[in-house]
Amino acid sequence: MSSRRTAFFLGAALACLTTACGGSSPTAPPSPPVVALPSPTPPPGPPNVVIILADDMGYGDIGVYGARLNKTPNLDRLAAEGVRMTDFRVPSALCTPSRAALLTGLYPPRTGLVGNLPSGSPTEGITDGIDDDEITLGDALRERGYATAAVGKWHLGSTVPYLPLRHGFDSYFGISNGDQTFLLLRGSSPVKDPPGLDLITKAYTEEAVQVVKSAPRDRPFFLYLAHRSPHVPLAPAPEFRGRSAGGAYGDVVEELDWSVGEVMKAVRDRGTAERSTVVFFTSDNGPWLSQGEEAGSAGPFRAGKNTPYEGGVRVPALAWWPGRYSAGRVVSEPVMSLDLFPTIVAMAKGQLSPARKYYGADLTPLLAGEVARLPGAGVDGSRELLGYYFGAAISIRSGPWKFLRPGYWDLVDTLYNLQTDPAETTDVDPTPRSHRARRSRRRAGPRTSSRRPSRRSRRRERASA
Repeated sequence: MSSRRTAFFLGAALACLTTACGGSSPTAPPSPPVVALPSPTPPPGPPNVVIILADDMGYGDIGVYGARLNKTPNLDRLAAEGVRMTDFRVPSALCTPSRAALLTGLYPPRTGLVGNLPSGSPTEGITDGIDDDEITLGDALRERGYATAAVGKWHLGSTVPYLPLRHGFDSYFGISNGDQTFLLLRGSSPVKDPPGLDLITKAYTEEAVQVVKSAPRDRPFFLYLAHRSPHVPLAPAPEFRGRSAGGAYGDVVEELDWSVGEVMKAVRDRGTAERSTVVFFTSDNGPWLSQGEEAGSAGPFRAGKNTPYEGGVRVPALAWWPGRYSAGRVVSEPVMSLDLFPTIVAMAKGQLSPARKYYGADLTPLLAGEVARLPGAGVDGSRELLGYYFGAAISIRSGPWKFLRPGYWDLVDTLYNLQTDPAETTDVDPTPRSHRARRSRRRAGPRTSSRRPSRRSRRRERASA
């Protein structure tokens, strides 16, 4: 397909999908040799589920994704024993909309959480957050009989109606919002004498390990461990301070890797006598590059957090399920954090709500190597994956192509071939930029306000799906 036809096709598809939704991949960096280890056949029945989410971790921050200074043996082992995804995307390069998308399986306009929510406490502050009628992974899995626990950063609302206990989780231990460094909660009550910021990763880790160890044996459990690391301010624990060749940022990454190791040790020690455990690791968005030396690496990709370029929306992602996912497998097919919701619900033998329009797909056949790709309506039968900047759909990924609408990042529509140009250095749209500039002026630009759509408009969005 020519560049001109591709740009036209993707522009039209983005317009169509924006109305509906409300609004081969580049070569991965070289990785160490992987030895495929034999895995036991998982026992029947739904597995335990663990999601570990990093905050502002870049694609290039982990050894198996090309990091040279940060030492991440536990994450590297997770990749060696599981599946490494090299084109895993988030629909928004901001914390709140990305986390909401992961937990609900919905694009940001569907939840109305299109920008970062401000701080607050259980009894005061901004009274806004995730709607009470949303279905989170906690809700969906608890309905299937799972014991559910959330640990760490929530960032989907700070007052009581929006905290995890009201949204599918049996227990919660963490700091509820993005820039809080002082208000640690257990359930919805502040913890007396909380640890300092330099000990919060250790506190989260100890809580998560206890969840795994004490989870009931007669039913599955779901652990959602959402770290605030390596988000600034950087505050590594004393035993990690000054240890990494990557500076303070590397210290925090290596402490996060230690945490993953502790949780995985608890998972392995628990064994598979009753049921298996599946583990996903990823990040909410790319590195916050404006923080300079305190920011991570986007690897070979352009830009970072709060941008629609690959460095902002493409993140590391690992999946570990011994006996189901082959050790050392690499998946380069484009997939998205929205896919985790239908994937995990399918693992739990559940059904997606008919009241929601889900654009994600069950990844298990792809991760297990049963299929080479997931079909869709895009270029050459590929899937179409949207990207958002606040409430506006501003990019569409289809096959090797990425079409990007104008914003502060560029004044005109642009088209990139991520197969040949993963760093997005060359706009291949053949239409002269002057023509595209006139077209952009005629067309209303993307709405970039972080103001949340009304509840009525959000429900209307869902009904129109």
